[in-house]
Amino acid sequence: MRNPKILVLDRGEELVQQIQHLADDLRPRPDIVGCTRLGSVGELLENEGPFDVLVAGPSLGTRSGLQRLGLIREELPGMSVVLAFSRRPDGSLREIVRAGAIDLLQLPVDDKELIESIDRAVELAQSATPVVAEVPTPAAAAPAAPAAKPLGRVFTISSATGGCGKTFFATNIAYFLVRHTGKRACILDLDLQFGEVVTAMRLRPKFTIFDALQREDTDEDDLRAHIEEYTVAHETGVHVLAAPREPSEADRISPPDITRIIEAARKQFDYIVVDTPPQLNESVLAAFDLSDMLYVMATLDLPSVRNMSVFLSTLDRLKISTENVKLILNKAESDVGIDIEQVTKLFPQGFQAVLPYAKEVSRSINLGMPVMAASPQAEISRLMAAGMRPLLPPEAQSKIEDVTTQKKRGLFGRKRS
Repeated sequence: MRNPKILVLDRGEELVQQIQHLADDLRPRPDIVGCTRLGSVGELLENEGPFDVLVAGPSLGTRSGLQRLGLIREELPGMSVVLAFSRRPDGSLREIVRAGAIDLLQLPVDDKELIESIDRAVELAQSATPVVAEVPTPAAAAPAAPAAKPLGRVFTISSATGGCGKTFFATNIAYFLVRHTGKRACILDLDLQFGEVVTAMRLRPKFTIFDALQREDTDEDDLRAHIEEYTVAHETGVHVLAAPREPSEADRISPPDITRIIEAARKQFDYIVVDTPPQLNESVLAAFDLSDMLYVMATLDLPSVRNMSVFLSTLDRLKISTENVKLILNKAESDVGIDIEQVTKLFPQGFQAVLPYAKEVSRSINLGMPVMAASPQAEISRLMAAGMRPLLPPEAQSKIEDVTTQKKRGLFGRKRS
């Protein structure tokens, strides 16, 4: 019998470190894998599984976290789930039950109690009756099933203050990815009360995210199969899932609903670009959990720069990994009382791009086109292309002309390593 495998899922590393420290006291000694990027758990389960036990930490104590555990439980019913929370989960009893937990631990937990819980979970998982499939003879063997389509990558655009250009950046990054990869991209407008994506692209959607969530058939596979029907396509090839028409509809959309929508979109599109409101609420955090890349934007003024610093500190306290966080400074101008160099010194991680204030942006919005499509030779378009180039596959990167760094304006900061 193989050694049991345990997956520890939490944004922080304290829980997995405690379990790893106890590995020699568990019999048989398990293989322990930690995952701090909640959005990548699906791929990890597929690539490194099967796992006997999933230990979910405090980061999964939100409604969106419990929703994710419920989906995992439906996909892998033979895996035991242990919830280790520092306070009572935010979800309802029904959501906790749906997560399929066999034990609920109160953190901090002593080593003896943790060992007993994991031993019990391993025993339950390995005592489950295995399903033995009949092995067909070579003559009767069915052709191999095609490889599953990889899940789409998620890029979320955020800021701590309004007016930073999130929608402008979201529409351009989606266009850039479609233009240079030939693949499919969808913008999800998560500014649920006052979304502006369809206005910026001059679209008239027939449906919204609210309509998609009102389907009578609530089966997850059904939502994934039909999600594209609720989007509207722009002439550039970019799809948009619009924000609700009325603020009252936005109030009826929960964080678990956001998780369902993004997961469904990842099945149908190669890239999902999430436009968010200028705040950190549970719905936005649900998107962060599924994001491969998080862009944080600010403009060249003291309130915006200060709020960016507070925003990043909040992400750190929430134990959201900053490994794939990129900073964007937008609407940069000279002689406004604050220099770009002053701002870059405040953020040692550097800016992925510093974008100038450009009249072409207003013109492109009035045309309903991303500025990179309406004015591809404009300075701001070339600078965005240079900053977005690393997102492309190597073969696509080689086709894009290099953009020379303009030292006079200091338009690029150091990139993260």
